[in-house]
Amino acid sequence: MRIPLCLIILLFLPILSVGADENRVLVVNITGYISPATVEQVKAAVIEAENGYSALVLQINTFGGSADSTFSIADILLSSKVPTIGYVYPMGGQALSAGSYILMATDYAAMAPYSTIGSAQPVVGYTPLNESKYLNAYSTKMRSYAEMHGRNGTAASLMVTKNLNFMPEEALKSKLIEAVEPSLDSLLRNANGKTVKRADKLFVLTTYPALIEYMPTSPRVEVMRQLSDPVISSLLFSIGFMVLLVGLMTPGWGAEVAGAIMILLGLIGMGVSVDLASLILLAVSAVLFIAEVKKGLHGIGAIASTALLIMAVLLMIGSPWRPTLISSSWMFDTMVKLILSIGGVGIAISIIFIKGISSIIRRRPVEWLPTGTGVAVDDIAPGKEGYVRIKGELWKATSDEEIKAGEKVEVVGRREGVLMVKKKGT
Repeated sequence: MRIPLCLIILLFLPILSVGADENRVLVVNITGYISPATVEQVKAAVIEAENGYSALVLQINTFGGSADSTFSIADILLSSKVPTIGYVYPMGGQALSAGSYILMATDYAAMAPYSTIGSAQPVVGYTPLNESKYLNAYSTKMRSYAEMHGRNGTAASLMVTKNLNFMPEEALKSKLIEAVEPSLDSLLRNANGKTVKRADKLFVLTTYPALIEYMPTSPRVEVMRQLSDPVISSLLFSIGFMVLLVGLMTPGWGAEVAGAIMILLGLIGMGVSVDLASLILLAVSAVLFIAEVKKGLHGIGAIASTALLIMAVLLMIGSPWRPTLISSSWMFDTMVKLILSIGGVGIAISIIFIKGISSIIRRRPVEWLPTGTGVAVDDIAPGKEGYVRIKGELWKATSDEEIKAGEKVEVVGRREGVLMVKKKGT
């Protein structure tokens, strides 16, 4: 028996209609340090959500981050064509400092049990900023985000001016959030059908039943996120600085290029301006490092260079050109990690220098001056002294002819502890 085609279409039409009308909710995880990478992540999520999703959920778990990035994210959320839901998750998580601003900028705010919001006072270095010029601006910004969504602007501003923290029940009672939910499924089920406000706009949430889709992290955002981590960016800059100096003392372009690239990546990740004091410290650090390599200061120059490098990096990240929205305790812990990491690298380099010098000192005088060929490190004028590198070691040398740095040389004798060299092949 043949079934008419029109009857088959009619039978399956309800199923097709259900599939076509199914709600979809997009979820993006906002974790770690709030940085330009987070801005790109949220921007991509909003664009994607506007392409057929009924809502965008931001699962927030952060101690804070860059103020510029925070306000850029808020602007993106406030211009979204789909309703946004902020959810501090998981249980025991936090949306501190920058995370609180982002939460207040969403259309529907919820917290998981035992989570925390607050500590939104701007920080310079690891010290809370109490200057009224900044404090009033940031508290007003927080209050505007809250009141725009019908929340308690006064309580919101206290997270800035008094650095207050709120647990879920306290935040709900203070009308800073709309719900306390143990899971995403519970949140979407209970939020469904509710009307949310964004200034003069109203949205009706259609979040249940819904297909939940998670926004994947693009390679570009992941690279930006790694570079924006304060520890990684500072290590890139510090190690790159050391590698660059070693490269400048060694013929060839490998180390110089590698060091320059690492410094560039570090500066991109830092997103800060290098002030005059930092530049002076870096310059002195470079001079001491070069003096260690050329003159042999028994490791003292390398150690002093490392100490100045640490100070310069701390100045750059500790006194940024504008306040950050981050927990002061988190910033302090990060600085301790940087001191240990950078100091460790510097001490390792210093130990290498000291061991090298010690091995030379322990040699018998007859073995001090080598023979063979090497490369000139300095320009050596006739009758003047400079340094050459032979078998990986630096030696003071003189010549009867002019030798340019980088030219190959040959040892022809010694005089009063100084090598006599000539151009190889002459």
